[in-house]
Amino acid sequence: MSPQTLLYDKEECPFCWRVRMALHHCKVEYQRLAYDEYEEEWGRLTPSGTVPVLKAGELVLHDSSVMLEYLDERYGGLWPGSPEQRAEARSIALYADSAVGRPVRDLVFQRRDKPPAEWDEEVIANAMGDWHQAMPYLEQRLAEQSHFVSSGGITDFILATRFGLAMAYDMPSPRAPGLMAWFDRMTESAVFTKTAPRIVMDKLDRGWLR
Repeated sequence: MSPQTLLYDKEECPFCWRVRMALHHCKVEYQRLAYDEYEEEWGRLTPSGTVPVLKAGELVLHDSSVMLEYLDERYGGLWPGSPEQRAEARSIALYADSAVGRPVRDLVFQRRDKPPAEWDEEVIANAMGDWHQAMPYLEQRLAEQSHFVSSGGITDFILATRFGLAMAYDMPSPRAPGLMAWFDRMTESAVFTKTAPRIVMDKLDRGWLR
């Protein structure tokens, strides 16, 4: 892909962030456009009215999972090599979007755009409970490995975006030393620091309360 590659995105959207991480990992030059600043142009490209949208020449993609698959097929290195390893990595990625993604989303939606007096504390408590329940499986899958995929890739990107937003909006840190060590390694990588939302990097400077 050429420097004419465009990514219409929203800074804090985890689906946009994972695509930014993949583009950085694949060393793709691209122009990042805030979707709401190019709303008419973006609207013409997405039948579903969602972000991200990736435009590479005549190719237009409007689903993050398709973008990630395309980047892997075009450049390689985002999924493991063997069918068995890819299936396992995809399974963990699906778990990340469901069991981890839902509680993080619920927490963020309460705390991002509402004053504290309007937060639904029951929703927040349930989100925190579901978050902690999701951690043992991930801790087990990470046993004796530095990353969820040996070379790093889509599975690690998907989880890192969820963990980054969880930290930014004061979700309790995981009660799992392996996961915390993995997240520390992710936050030290350029693929994280060069693509993360400002709110995540600001919180990272203060540290995740453990």
